[in-house]
Formats: sequence, structure tokens, C-alpha cells
Amino acid sequence: MLNAPAPFIPNDLTPVYERRNDVMQKISDLQKELKVINNSLIQQFEDQARQYLADKGKDFGQATLKADGFKITLDFRKKVDWDQDQLISALDAMDGDTAKHYASVKVSVSEAKFQQAPPEIKAALSECRTVLLQGTSVNIEVDNA
Repeated sequence: MLNAPAPFIPNDLTPVYERRNDVMQKISDLQKELKVINNSLIQQFEDQARQYLADKGKDFGQATLKADGFKITLDFRKKVDWDQDQLISALDAMDGDTAKHYASVKVSVSEAKFQQAPPEIKAALSECRTVLLQGTSVNIEVDNA
């Protein structure tokens, strides 16, 4: 099935449009149903999973529990946010090599600001800019014109 040939797309796009809308609706419905199921599992096993992690001295990570012949894994992902002013002060207090070892810096320019920039600024920044394709999307709708 992985190497199945692509289905033939007829010249009349009406069936393609209708099928695409049908599939998109089914995906939406299934995503909603999956969310309900996952929320139910979280509600049922979250306390046990958090206790499992707490017993290991952790607040985040994966906890796999066994129940009724099933393994249920809850993944408590963490997001780290750094206080920028405090971090800069801490890094400034270190020698340069140590600070470079622990910190990474990425400088960027907002695309909206770049597009609004005066020609001389835009020209200078263009030398530093590479635009890559991030992806392609497609949509089809009825042309009522």
C-alpha cells in the first residue's frame, strides 16, 4: 500500500473538490474524537503518572503505567523560558569562552520589518538573507464568479 500509484485526477474537479471536503471533515471529526479519548485517558491516569515521576524526583518526563493488560504512557513535556535580562547578566559575569559554550544566540529580522525597510537598509540586510521553501499548501474551492 505504501507504493500504491496515485489516484487518477479527472479533468472535472468537482469530484476531487467534494472528496477533499469529505476527507477534511472526517479528519476534523476524528481529531475531535481523539482529543476526547486522550483527555479521558489523561483524566484517568494523570495522578498516578505524576506520582510515578515524583517518586523518581522528576516533574517532567514519561511515565508508563500498566492497567488491564495495557501500557499507558503519559509524556509531561517541559518548556523552558529564560529571563532574558538575568541570563544576559549571568553570561556577562562569565569569561567569554564559558559564556559561548553555554549560550547560543540567533539574530533575526522580522519579515514584516524587512519588507517595510527603506531601500538602503533593505539592500544591506539582503546580503544576509536566504529564503527557503518551508512547505507547500493547496486549497480548492468553488469559483462563484
